Amino acid sequence: MSFAREVKLEVLNSEIKDECCKLAFLSAVIRSIGELRKNGQDIFVELKTDIKELYDVVNNCLGSFYGVTAKIERDEENNVNKTERYIITFPKEITKRVLFDTELAIFNFDNEFSLNYGTPSNLLESDCCKKAFIKGVFVSISTSNIIIQDRENRIRTFSGYHWEFDFTDENFADDFSTLLFSLKITNKKSKRKNLFILYIKEAEVVSDLFATVGAYKSLLELQNEMTLREVRNNINRQNNCLNANITKTVNASLKQISAITKIEKTIGFEALPQNLRELCLVRLANPEESLENLTKLLSNTITKSGINHQFNRLIKIANNIDEDDTKK
Repeated sequence: MSFAREVKLEVLNSEIKDECCKLAFLSAVIRSIGELRKNGQDIFVELKTDIKELYDVVNNCLGSFYGVTAKIERDEENNVNKTERYIITFPKEITKRVLFDTELAIFNFDNEFSLNYGTPSNLLESDCCKKAFIKGVFVSISTSNIIIQDRENRIRTFSGYHWEFDFTDENFADDFSTLLFSLKITNKKSKRKNLFILYIKEAEVVSDLFATVGAYKSLLELQNEMTLREVRNNINRQNNCLNANITKTVNASLKQISAITKIEKTIGFEALPQNLRELCLVRLANPEESLENLTKLLSNTITKSGINHQFNRLIKIANNIDEDDTKK
């Protein structure tokens, strides 16, 4: 099961207590995944989802307000990637009342209506109802690429912290973005084919989103994952730094040994001052040692900077040998 699905199930398992919040949640779900179906003169509200557990929460809301039960069946025509999908159908006798109560429809005197796809302003006057509405949208149309590391098998993951909401209506997307911002959940909008996407990429903001919808267990998992990744990244940075220093030491040593070998085969060590002669012998005997360690192997007290200066002299002497050979 994906982490995104686990979070949604946790949200659905948390009880919505207040009646006003239940209506806000119901309004959000219908706006997000609801469709109006007609059968003769009758109209029905249908919800299409791949999360069967949504049915129980929706039923609880319908029972509280209308004393009715919705019907659920498999959606045999729209299974995607072998994922089971379900259709939740509201009883026809409550359709218009539901549309009115959730502010999805505006009725005229002839009992005709037009649909309002934006957020329901009257239902979202309190923060608790705003959070309930966000819960409804969250469990209906949010997706994520976040992968929590398998701590048993120690599988490394490289996913980011991307969380998004996929809307078919731009007005709804814009209104929902404003609602998120009102609770200090920053988000950005983009378009992908016929969808309007609100997305979050910062782990801290995703954490705030989880707290808003009451997914506290998932929030702890996410924060633990953030800590593990940070520790791993720090270790990688330290290892990279260490490897870079080792590479630098090896390259410098190879350059020094090349110069020393050239001097030995041409003018010989006898042509060098005593301090440089000793340095040549110590370097040849210890090709992998750092300059700092070489200071401890020489008979005279010398600093790391001093040894580096002496090696530069040796390299210059070797280069001069090359120049002399060229002139000849």
